Amino acid sequence: MTTTIDQRINGLEPGQEIRISGTDELWVTAERSGNGKWLRFVRHTPNGFTVFKTTRF
Repeated sequence: MTTTIDQRINGLEPGQEIRISGTDELWVTAERSGNGKWLRFVRHTPNGFTVFKTTRF
């Protein structure tokens, strides 16, 4: 059975993250906050990371 990215994001437990796209050098993750109330989308690069979207979960 395959799952969509929405299903994977909805299945996140508080404190978990999943990689949703990218290469070895640049990738994007979806992270659920420790209290479970927020979802962050984060771009990771060799120079660090940037949160580019935060939304209530």
